[in-house]
Amino acid sequence: MDISTTPIRAMETPIVNRLRLAFPTRDFTIERVPQTLTLKEFERLVKSTPFIGLAWTGFRPDGQTNARITKGDMLWRLILIYKASSTLEARFKGDKLGLGLDAMVDVCVVLLNGAVFDGIGTSQVTSASSVIADGFSDDKIVIAQVDFTVKFSATPGNLALLTPGDFARLGITWIVEPIDAAAPAVTDLVEPPQL
Repeated sequence: MDISTTPIRAMETPIVNRLRLAFPTRDFTIERVPQTLTLKEFERLVKSTPFIGLAWTGFRPDGQTNARITKGDMLWRLILIYKASSTLEARFKGDKLGLGLDAMVDVCVVLLNGAVFDGIGTSQVTSASSVIADGFSDDKIVIAQVDFTVKFSATPGNLALLTPGDFARLGITWIVEPIDAAAPAVTDLVEPPQL
């Protein structure tokens, strides 16, 4: 099975490359994050401001009969964190050391809305909003999120599963840890029926 072209994996790099057009590596940290950050994760990321976190948040099928083609939107979120180096107003408007949260949001929206990712699909911004981090307080820190979708379609062919024999030979191994150390290890083997 070939997972190198699966939708989420295939989208991450082009999205980051698109953001890098305006947010260079020397000034901005961009990394994958979960859609909901723990306080410990947030405290780590604040040290890397200005920061852009890329989170996959879900999949929405297009609502039509897909047959053998999976079509729809992958749902993504950017989490933007900015820390002012001078006045509190600079959190939004920027200062001589940075561009501020307002410009970061505006630029992300413009970069992603209508962006065409070759071989994948088109991006559409669905919302942008100011957010807070529960349990964290620092007046110099501001946070926003930008939600967007990327249209795509995928088939079993993308996985290099082309014939019934490919599916019949598909082997999946799950590593299951026993909850209780005295419990026996899981040893059952499930074999798909032969076609």
